[in-house]
Amino acid sequence: MAEYDADLQRAVDATSVAKDSGERDLLQFLKDQLAEREIETEDEAWLKRVIAGINRDPNYMIESEPRDFTPAEE
Repeated sequence: MAEYDADLQRAVDATSVAKDSGERDLLQFLKDQLAEREIETEDEAWLKRVIAGINRDPNYMIESEPRDFTPAEE
């Protein structure tokens, strides 16, 4: 099993919870969640794949990182 950035997954998890709570604009919600975690991406294809994954499975686990993603230094 591949490992991906935990902040990315937390943003996806929060978006999934928001979907269950009735949020309609999941794309914008995900972008906002990423911004809160100081993650910037212009990879629209990745964002759309994630939203499609959330729509298929509320427990969606990311399968990749955005092409322009750079992990934060620890």
